[in-house]
Order: sequence, then structure tokens, then C-alpha cells
Amino acid sequence: MPQQSRPARRTLILDPIHPRDYRELVITYSCEQCSHFDPVSQTCTIGYDAKNHLKSKQEENYARYGKVAFCRFLEID
Repeated sequence: MPQQSRPARRTLILDPIHPRDYRELVITYSCEQCSHFDPVSQTCTIGYDAKNHLKSKQEENYARYGKVAFCRFLEID
């Protein structure tokens, strides 16, 4: 019987940020800072799942792991 392969599971990529940089620099890393974010519906206007990139989740990730999940499509004005 042929072996069945499971579908590849995509995981969130977390990027490290040095604590000094996190404290002292203005780093754009959350949906609320992006031109593609609709604050009324709390969604990404180009269709990406915003839940892991919202500021509250990003701050939780940084506090826990010292890393945040940068959106590769983030645009700032």
C-alpha cells in the first residue's frame, strides 16, 4: 500500500528583533500600521489573515519569544 503524505503545514515565520531596537526604533510590524488594513472590520484589504499580525498578538509574540511576524506585504504611507 502506498504511503500517504500529509499536506505541508505552513507555519508563521517569526523574525528576531534586538531588544534595544524594539525599545528605541519605530519599527513597522503590525497590521494597524499598514495601508492595506481596514480598522473598521479589522481585516486586510488584500485578503491576508490579519489575526497573527495585529499589534496585540505581535506584542505577545515579542514578550514571549523576542520575535515578531513581519508581513511581507506591509505597506506604509
